[in-house]
Amino acid sequence: MKARLTAQTEMDLLRGMDWFDRVSIGLGEKFKAEFYLALERIKENPEMFAADHTGYRPCRLKRFAAVLYFRIDAPFVVVVGLFTSGEDESHLQNRG
Repeated sequence: MKARLTAQTEMDLLRGMDWFDRVSIGLGEKFKAEFYLALERIKENPEMFAADHTGYRPCRLKRFAAVLYFRIDAPFVVVVGLFTSGEDESHLQNRG
């Protein structure tokens, strides 16, 4: 499938990269790479990820404490959010 990122997800990614770069220079780029690896897993087999209580399908990043949330809107997977550990995911319901 093809992927679409919402504008909010793009902002989530940039915010996460900035945060990880403040922890350690270069870590933001590693976070970005891990994000795109997760996105590839989603595109290859989106049905592998079951919807949770939010109604969206979560995909955990492997090397970082972060979760992508997406929905299937064939022929696309639409990524509606990227949350790192400790962020309030309740705002996810307000995303499209």
